[in-house]
Amino acid sequence: MLRLTLPTTLAFVRDRRRYIAFGPPRQVSEETHRQRAQTIKQHIETLGTAFIKLGQLVSTRPDLVPAVYIEEISKLQDGITPLSGKAARRTLEAIYGTRLEAVFDRFDDEALAAASLAQVHYAVWQGQDVAVKFVRPDIPAQMAVDLKIAGYVIRQLDRHFSNSLTRMLSTAIAEGSKGMAQELDLTTEMENIETMARILARREDVTVPLVYPEVSGPQVIVMEYCPGVKFTDVERLQAAGFDFDDLIARLVRLYAEMIFVAGVYHADPHPGNILVGDGGQLILLDYGMVCRLSREMRAAILDAVAAGLHGDRERLVDGLYETGIVAPGTNRRRIHAFIEEIIQLHRRGLDAQNRMLGVGLAIERTARELGLNLPAELVYVFRSLSLLEGMAAKLRPGWSLIEHGFEPMQEALAPQYVKSLLSREGLLNTAVDEIRRFLGHRTVRRFT
Repeated sequence: MLRLTLPTTLAFVRDRRRYIAFGPPRQVSEETHRQRAQTIKQHIETLGTAFIKLGQLVSTRPDLVPAVYIEEISKLQDGITPLSGKAARRTLEAIYGTRLEAVFDRFDDEALAAASLAQVHYAVWQGQDVAVKFVRPDIPAQMAVDLKIAGYVIRQLDRHFSNSLTRMLSTAIAEGSKGMAQELDLTTEMENIETMARILARREDVTVPLVYPEVSGPQVIVMEYCPGVKFTDVERLQAAGFDFDDLIARLVRLYAEMIFVAGVYHADPHPGNILVGDGGQLILLDYGMVCRLSREMRAAILDAVAAGLHGDRERLVDGLYETGIVAPGTNRRRIHAFIEEIIQLHRRGLDAQNRMLGVGLAIERTARELGLNLPAELVYVFRSLSLLEGMAAKLRPGWSLIEHGFEPMQEALAPQYVKSLLSREGLLNTAVDEIRRFLGHRTVRRFT
């Protein structure tokens, strides 16, 4: 580990002080940064599963990592060869304690999906089409070692290079490590599925697979088989006649409701986990990563989102302070300038890559000059919204959550905003004024 990381770490230290302990910063070319990024990607792949998944987490955060590094790290793949059908059967027979034929009417040896922690096979159980997900037998022990190493790296990062950016990066990695540890216990995933099914029960356009607890446990989940087309498969969705704008709007509303209304959300929305069914329903798969957002944080974010949707910069800045992203006492005028820069980047019609580059540079500069924080609760919120924006941009190139997500966000959050306002202390007329602002029209009459 030290042999792999020490040369690159020293290079970054010398960027800040040419002679490590003293001296001015040195200028580094983009080509040098690109070579370093490629080296880091290779090191991550060498270090194994946990580090690959942490790298994938960081690669969705242009606010934490410069664009040239994002470009390389985002190429990381799990690189997992699926277990053979024979090995999969052997693993499941060890879990069930009996031959697989005694459990399933049919079991396909070829995996439907294989990732770093688990893999999924099609099967038939009591006449029902099912998906069988099990933890790969070689993963838990290796993951325990990897996460210990990751914890050590985080502590050293905080100890020797502590600044606003490294603290935010450390928070993201720490949350990612906790999330991976949870994913190894499929009992947690079963509970997550039940929770999400209850929360989304009223959404007829969303499918959460049924779980069959009789044949499920800590190492295996048997659930309803839900076939569909990947959300980003442009050709197949187009051939099926789906309205891309409708799909995007429904996905945005779904995530706004989960995150800001329910406070419980599916935190891994990559294309393999969100499918479109024959009837247009959104199918959510893989509930190993389901996160929660406290009522207090939701209220603060809701105020900030409402302010942002209606161009109220003053209240938007208030929200950054309330959520803890901006520390008390930070220069308010500079934060206003930062917000304006981010908004303009989203309004310039840039493609996703250049927009991410601009946003990343703005956040990196502001974090360095003023200091920004990343509350642990928000790590996966930002990641989920970033992944969601990326998926939408596959269907509609140039799509931006800030620029194009206004209406679906408004539709999803308006009822919760009304509820939030009426639950606070203060005059009802004040609440009515606020509701009118949020809904964007003037037809709501004052109570007299």
